[in-house]
This record gives sequence, structure tokens and C-alpha cells, in this order.
Amino acid sequence: MIGLAGTCLLLAVCPTAAPEANGPGQVQVAHLPPQQAMDLNREGKVLYRDGRFAEARAKYELAKKVDPDFLAPWLNLACAYAREDRFDDATEQAAALIRHAYVPGAREVMEAADLGALQIRPPLLAKLRSTLAERSTEWGKAAQGGLLFVARTQPPVKLEGQGVLVLGMNQEIYAWLPHSGRYLPITAEDGRVLAFLESPDGRRIVFVRAGRLVRTAGQPDLLRGLGVRQLDLGSMALGSVVEVPGDVRELTMWSSGGGGVEMEVVGLGAGLGKFRFDGQTLESVGAIHRRFSASIHRISLTAVGVAPATRAVTDPGCGFTAHDETDAQGLPHIRISARKGKGFLLDARYGAGLAGLPFPGPSASPSKALSPARKTR
Repeated sequence: MIGLAGTCLLLAVCPTAAPEANGPGQVQVAHLPPQQAMDLNREGKVLYRDGRFAEARAKYELAKKVDPDFLAPWLNLACAYAREDRFDDATEQAAALIRHAYVPGAREVMEAADLGALQIRPPLLAKLRSTLAERSTEWGKAAQGGLLFVARTQPPVKLEGQGVLVLGMNQEIYAWLPHSGRYLPITAEDGRVLAFLESPDGRRIVFVRAGRLVRTAGQPDLLRGLGVRQLDLGSMALGSVVEVPGDVRELTMWSSGGGGVEMEVVGLGAGLGKFRFDGQTLESVGAIHRRFSASIHRISLTAVGVAPATRAVTDPGCGFTAHDETDAQGLPHIRISARKGKGFLLDARYGAGLAGLPFPGPSASPSKALSPARKTR
């Protein structure tokens, strides 16, 4: 098992490109398993449904060997043991998945119906919780040493036509680890992350979760059913999703001096205005402090997406600048300009952005519709 707790102090300068291979949990963004691994997993699922659990496990083991970063057979293997009442073996496999890929493995293990039997057995549940606690600390420490960004893990749903459209953006937050050039998944929100704000000390993030896009002829596009959620990176502890009221035309959010987040929501409906978010509740306030400095992050989300951003990163071992740009095909990505060596792009097949991404479809380009957000670190 490769540790994830290294820092940039290990190298004199940052690498100029991501390495070919990735260690446990440090997967490529938008990872696509080879066909052989997917076929083996699919064959295992057929055997699983027929109750042939030993044969299914053999297929899952082969799929894991073909591609260790294909997580589905890891979970399926644990479930196959549980269905045979081999609960100790199921717990071992579930714990192995958590250690290999805490995000999204922890959520998969705790929500899998066929692993529910483990949670009603105190010794086994205690083992899972111990593994979760240990791995979350390691994962969070690594995340704090990385460059956080939003990546599309699958092609987004095109937002075409009028009406109430689902924001199926297939976006999650990742961390790029400069010391290794690898990637670490940070959220597992069913692809619903639209944008995020990192605290100035790098210990917390607040992200905006997708709802729907309301598009009416002759009227400005609006965002409906948005939610905000806080993640403490040190412990990887997630707060509850707090709903943003009304139909939103623009949501502006920044870090406040007291360690919380302030936001201003403009749009239609009751309850809009100025808010303070403490990670648990969204409190309406009469006044907010619009004072931004180089150390304070700010994002602006509208119905066309998030403005392009630039972030300068400096520490004793690494120095580089990351900025959003769009290629000739209109695909957004992040360019890394290192202090030494050649620049390169973060590897995200379907798009990446430092604070979020533009939405696909006929809306105006965010680079023209919005002013670039000021983001530094």
C-alpha cells in the first residue's frame, strides 16, 4: 500500500506531468477500466444473481487483477461473501476497499444493501469504523497537500431546449498531488458538484450541489434546488446538505473573516438575499462584508456555470500557477505552469476547472458572461 501523506517537501520542484501508473486510491480522473475487466465483472454479476457466489468471486478477483483501480469488483466481492454468510471475509474485503479508495469506497460499503448484515454485528461494525477513521485521516491529510479542482468524470448532459432541466453534470472534486502527479477523489456526490470554495487555511471546502436549470423563453435562466455542503478535509467529515432558497440567477460565495462562509443569492422567490453559512445552517443576515484580498477565495455561480479562475501555489517544495483555459474544441481544462520545467494539463477527459465548470448547451460562454473569480492559495 502506497502512503498518501507525503508533501511537496519531498521534491525540490514539482513534476511536469503525471506519471503513467497510479498508486492505491490515487486514480486517474475519469478512469475508464479496460474492456476485459468490465467483462469479467459483468460475468461475475450474472453468476451472483444466479446464487453461484464462489464462481462470481473468482470473476471479481480476476477483474481486480486486470485493473486494481476498477472499484466495482472490490465491492461485489465483499457482497458475495456476505451472501454466503461469510461475514468475517466480507468485512475484510470491505475494509480493503476502504483502504484502497476511501472516496468513494466508504460510501459504497456503508450503503450497500448486501453488506447491511455487517452493520448489525457490533464487532464487524467496529472494525469497519476503525478502518474508516484511520483512512479518512490519511486521505484528508493528502488532500490538504493537493490542488483541488472540479472534474467531469463522464460526459455531461446537454442543457438544450426549454423547461426545467436536470443538471446532470457528472462532476466531482479531485485533488492533484504535486509531489506524485497523481489524483485523489475528494467527493462522491453522484456527480452533482457544481462549484466549491476552499477556506484560506486549506482545511475546509464548501461546495454547491446541483439541482435543476429553469429555462423560459425571453427570461434569464435560473438555478433551482441548489444545496450547499461543507467538507472538513482533515477528517473528511461531511456536513448535511443545506438547501438554498428560491430560483437563483447568481450565487456569490466567499470566505468570511470568522472562518465561515458568506454568500449573496440573487434571483426569484422568497428568502433570497444575504446569508452566513457555518457548515450546518444557512442564516439570513442583514449585512455582509464585501472585502476581498489575495488570501480570500470567491466564486460566482450562474446558469452558465462558473467563471474561469487562476490560482498561484507556493510552498517550500513546489511553486506553480494553475489557470483555467478552453481548448479549440471548447473543452475546459487546467494548465499547470511550473516554476521549472515545461507546463502541462491536468488529465481530465471530460473537462476540469479550478472552481467549477461552464455548463454545456446554448447558453453564453462563462468566460464572456462572468468576470474571472479571484482565487489564490
